[in-house]
Amino acid sequence: MSKELKLLYIEDDKQNRDDLIALLQNDTLCNFKVNIEAVDTFDNAIEKINSKPYHIIILDIYKGNPINGGEQLGLQILEQIQSKCFIPVIFYSGNTKDVQDLKSQIVGVVTKGDDGFNGLKLEIERLIKFNLPFIKENIHACLEEELKNYFWEIIHNQRDKFRPGINDFSLGYLMLRKFSSSLSQDKISEILGDNSLNKEKVHPMQFYIYPTDLGEYECGEILQKDQEVFVILTPSCDFISGKNRSRKVSDVLLAKTKLLSETKEYEKYQSKKDGKDEKGNEKGNLISLIESRKGDRYFFLPQTPFIENRIIDFQSKEMVKYDDLKTYTRVAKLDSPYAESMVSSFIRYYNRIGYPDIDSELILKAL
Repeated sequence: MSKELKLLYIEDDKQNRDDLIALLQNDTLCNFKVNIEAVDTFDNAIEKINSKPYHIIILDIYKGNPINGGEQLGLQILEQIQSKCFIPVIFYSGNTKDVQDLKSQIVGVVTKGDDGFNGLKLEIERLIKFNLPFIKENIHACLEEELKNYFWEIIHNQRDKFRPGINDFSLGYLMLRKFSSSLSQDKISEILGDNSLNKEKVHPMQFYIYPTDLGEYECGEILQKDQEVFVILTPSCDFISGKNRSRKVSDVLLAKTKLLSETKEYEKYQSKKDGKDEKGNEKGNLISLIESRKGDRYFFLPQTPFIENRIIDFQSKEMVKYDDLKTYTRVAKLDSPYAESMVSSFIRYYNRIGYPDIDSELILKAL
């Protein structure tokens, strides 16, 4: 993993370029040594970006002075970056009012001024704190290592199985599937540089694929209509259609969800907030609901930026026409194995077989 932070500053004003380079060059931010380069014209910016890998682009907005009608060429550079590569960008300019709405986790906006430099450092530290600028090179290093090992330790060492005469795409499929399966919880944490997660637990983001494909619907897909959120229960295979196969489904089974905050377990837990430290059974009951261990009737959907903490209730279902699904917003879909686990809970819940309770007292008397 890199311990050098490579920055590129795109700024047509020489004084501004020299000042920032003097302040940042060889500085240390979050244990990364800064190496900053600059380009003096917007025209050469993309060529410079393509010439070598950088971790963050610091980008002026205006060519010339905005007071004198300077052109917003920085926005054009951002558009070109977006079409070519993934590099976090920080707009650093004296007038940023036209880019404030572009702020996101990967695009920062800092206004030059009395506190502009400190603000820029804070924005750089925000990006590198969660390893965002290094994800691309870490993934590349991981891919290189996995493929190298697979090439030489598996394929070459088992060349009696993988003979030169076999000339199709089979090996490529095998290698890429192996790489996909290698992205374990520990490997993902290593790529991200995240040491905060309990090794035996998963991050909520790992439950989902987001955004969902705009192809055919699938079991486990999360839909929203008005303020209601649903999950598709109909098997994915029923949605498939093709040249010699028509779609089986005309009606789609949906399970309704409700907010975790609307459950009695959550309400009881909150009511004891100022009570015992461990909140007794209230905490245990809420944890059981969150871990989907409170019977098969419920399945928990953890909160992310695109969904709130929700509970699927398999008693609350409805059928809708397939053609009516277009009136729903496609939010995300449960990834494997969570989609399969959700379906398994649903099947178990409706496959329960009840029988009378045995007379345990009678058994005890006979002991």
